[in-house]
Amino acid sequence: MRQKLNQDIGMKLRKFRKGLRLTQAEMVSHFDIGRANYSRIEKGEVFPNVTILHTLKTKFNISLNWLIAAEGETSDDQMMLDQKQQMSFLSFNEDRKEIEELLHHMGKIPMIRHAVLGFFMEYRMRNSAVIQKLSAELEAKEKETTANVENEECEQPENIC
Repeated sequence: MRQKLNQDIGMKLRKFRKGLRLTQAEMVSHFDIGRANYSRIEKGEVFPNVTILHTLKTKFNISLNWLIAAEGETSDDQMMLDQKQQMSFLSFNEDRKEIEELLHHMGKIPMIRHAVLGFFMEYRMRNSAVIQKLSAELEAKEKETTANVENEECEQPENIC
């Protein structure tokens, strides 16, 4: 039973890490262990220690119920979506009203502005590797899309490139 539990946890952690598009080396930068030890966790050979579980909960917002007992879902399901869905969740269209309201209150109430900026700065500091990687990938995708649009325009008979 313990071996099955270790394998289930390892599989979930690997899926979660790959959903973030992180290497094992990038993932272990958040823990106080080496890549080889983390690899053993993902392979289901060992159970993650309490420090790792705490870090998964606090830094990655992973539900320990989901991880260990297979109950519920991760708190941050967006991290497990494919690349196209990850880019679409960055669209603010669905949350436009809430964002406008937040910006309105931030402009008028300094305490809200400081709380939001404090949260953002802490989040950015704790997740800098993930943010940098996603930003670079989004930039590359935007350049690729722009190049594809330019190529399509050049292929039109009336356009001369």
